[in-house]
Amino acid sequence: MGGLSIRLRLAIWYSAVLLIGLALFGCASWVALRHRLIADVDERLTLQADALRVALDDEGVSADRRQVQEEVSEAAMQNGSGASIQLRMENGEVVSAPAAQPGFRFEGISEVPAYRTIDAGGRSFRALSRRIQCRAALFDLLFIVPLDDVGAIMRDFRALLMMMIPGVLAVAGLGGWFVSRRALAPVDEITGVARSITLQNLSRRLTVRHTGDELQRMAETWNEVLERLEAAVERTRRFTADASHELRTPVALIRSTAELALRRDRAPEDYREALRQIEAEAQWMGALTNDLLSLAAADANSIEMPLELVDVNRLAAEAVREHLTLAGSKGISIRADLLARPGAAPVNENGIRRLLRILTDNAVKFTQPGGSVVVSTSRNGGGLTLSVRDSGPGIPAEAIPHIFERFYQADPSHGERSGAGLGLSIAQMIAKAHGSEITVESAPGRGSCFSLALKN
Repeated sequence: MGGLSIRLRLAIWYSAVLLIGLALFGCASWVALRHRLIADVDERLTLQADALRVALDDEGVSADRRQVQEEVSEAAMQNGSGASIQLRMENGEVVSAPAAQPGFRFEGISEVPAYRTIDAGGRSFRALSRRIQCRAALFDLLFIVPLDDVGAIMRDFRALLMMMIPGVLAVAGLGGWFVSRRALAPVDEITGVARSITLQNLSRRLTVRHTGDELQRMAETWNEVLERLEAAVERTRRFTADASHELRTPVALIRSTAELALRRDRAPEDYREALRQIEAEAQWMGALTNDLLSLAAADANSIEMPLELVDVNRLAAEAVREHLTLAGSKGISIRADLLARPGAAPVNENGIRRLLRILTDNAVKFTQPGGSVVVSTSRNGGGLTLSVRDSGPGIPAEAIPHIFERFYQADPSHGERSGAGLGLSIAQMIAKAHGSEITVESAPGRGSCFSLALKN
């Protein structure tokens, strides 16, 4: 049904379910009617067998074949021409009226009445077999009547079902088509509007009819999806433009350096210098590419950060040790201010290590010679707080809301290339993976403090 419309599929499924229901109803009715008719036949056979037993008992019939034949013939006449009665006497002689049909034999005779249906000569018969105890003798009875009347009733009932079921099914199918068409008409309207929305006009929204039903909720949900899609597309466009801009410079430098080195023969030292410049730019591009991959994985929700209890004091101390040499070369003091006891918190060790490395690296990078950087841990009620404080130039108030945006740089004129503006975005991504956020306290000329609250 892949190419069929929803309204047609609804009509087909409705008709199929109705057909199954009617078929089950017809089968159940068929079985119940046949069972009831056969039960009536069995009841009539039982009454007639009892009547024969009473007649044989009243006449005092014993082993006289002639007397038995008379009683059997009289009983057969009372039950119509189709009835067949066989009576086996104690000496094994069988008396029949009329002549027994082929295939009807005495089987499993006992005092308990036994009923069975027998097919013979293209007809169905119902047979009763039982043992009759009279005062004068003991007989085995086989009483058989045709089921022609039952068959005729069942044929009429089957014909009635064959006529009614298609008619009911056709009416139900047309009704289902009409109802589904009216019910899905607003969906066609929504579909038409949705098809007209492209990447160039994502600001357009569906008309919401306040009916309080599923269609209203669908339209509202689609509008919410469009809002998120518009925001995502805008972020992607900005991200792509910024990434292209950042990669354009190192690619141009690598190309120009290589072309200049190949323009004429040069001294070996000149070639080595050109290769060093190319290597530096390649390293820059590699770091930028890794950051872009991390952010892309975060956008796709494919970053796994399993949490386990880790001593964050140890991670803070490691961050300080990693930056001792760099800080010392710039004349900056760096130290750790840690809790007296181990501070265990459920974190992803590699993630928090990278977050501290980013914050500490930024602090050292933007702090002037003679300044200081402090990496600290502290209690915050039921959890721990990691902080990186520096005595750098601080961040302007208008820049603080944007510093975690990708490729944003509060001071792009800062001397040497200081980064692509992705570090804080990655750090904030790691913080959110821990169910928290990095907060900033800063003012121009008073340094900055980046803090992350962790829950125990």
